[in-house]
Amino acid sequence: MMIYLNKILPYLIYPTTIILVLLIAGLFLKKRVLLIVATTIFLITSNPLISDQMIGYLEAGQLKNPVDEVQKADAIVVLSGMLTTIETSKGLDFEWLDPDRFFGGVELIRADKVPLLIFTGGKLPWQKINSTEGEVLAKYAKNFGVDPNVIQITKEVQNTEDEAKAVKELLTSKNLNKIILVTSAFHMPRAKRLFEKQGFVVEPYPVDFKVEANTITILDFLPSAFAMKNFEFAMRELLGRAYYQIKVQ
Repeated sequence: MMIYLNKILPYLIYPTTIILVLLIAGLFLKKRVLLIVATTIFLITSNPLISDQMIGYLEAGQLKNPVDEVQKADAIVVLSGMLTTIETSKGLDFEWLDPDRFFGGVELIRADKVPLLIFTGGKLPWQKINSTEGEVLAKYAKNFGVDPNVIQITKEVQNTEDEAKAVKELLTSKNLNKIILVTSAFHMPRAKRLFEKQGFVVEPYPVDFKVEANTITILDFLPSAFAMKNFEFAMRELLGRAYYQIKVQ
């Protein structure tokens, strides 16, 4: 039930929700000021420059180091969140959303600095497929030549806090606590904090950077649905950080 609340509650403050409410209220109440406010919010939240600034804030301080500069650790932990389920002619299957986390983990294990590669068993309650993301990624890793003996999968998890606790359960019996954490750059600060809360010594290995190193063009000043999506995406992550900042204190 909690996972549904975590996914639904942010919609109450998303720009799309606020704009819709203001437009409906403005039309029914015949208040031009409400329509002006709705238009202003739309222009701000759909501006690519502003949405990029928000994503950039989330990724601030995150740098991807070359593999040969990564310190040795007890395990590599690759967090879920890079696959989606789709309908195929033979039933349900997985498809990539963004494979950077997976390839980051594979790259690190091939460098022979870490003896163990852990995939978390991400699975949301509304997903119809039986396999967890970790199980699928483990198969992919074997297909890429990773030794099956160095791969482990956590139990089923639904969020980052679950992942940290599940990895803790997996490594406690082995007396291992130094990990290389692989996740998206925007997600790394929150994930690192949650894993450190479980007693891990964490070396971050951020991947999947969202802000491109491009020059500004006229397109960056035009309203964009993609920019609004990124704005709301950033809002969700900021809310997540605020929630866990309070919870883990």
